[in-house]
Amino acid sequence: MSLRPSTAAAIQDMPPPGGYKKLDFTRYLPDRGPKGWQLWAGATTLIMYGYYQVGKTNQARIQQKMQERKVRYALAPLMQAEADREYMERELVNLRREAEVMKNVTDLKGNPW
Repeated sequence: MSLRPSTAAAIQDMPPPGGYKKLDFTRYLPDRGPKGWQLWAGATTLIMYGYYQVGKTNQARIQQKMQERKVRYALAPLMQAEADREYMERELVNLRREAEVMKNVTDLKGNPW
């Protein structure tokens, strides 16, 4: 079921005579933001500041490690002496225990252990 096209002339919307009036779009649109070179300058500045902070932190960390190393080097003889003293105490206890256990044992020549 189709309709036959009308024999009347087609009506089309047309602009008014002389055209539509011009619109000033620039008045209503805000600025689009910073220029490209401003973005590059800002990003470069931020990156340089970040690298500066990283370098400063690395130097502080190196300084802290150096101080800890110096303290460790200064305390090493004292800590070694303490470890040696504890070792000697354990060794004396072991020797006394060994002497107690071996007091009745003789070697092949008949000498006491």
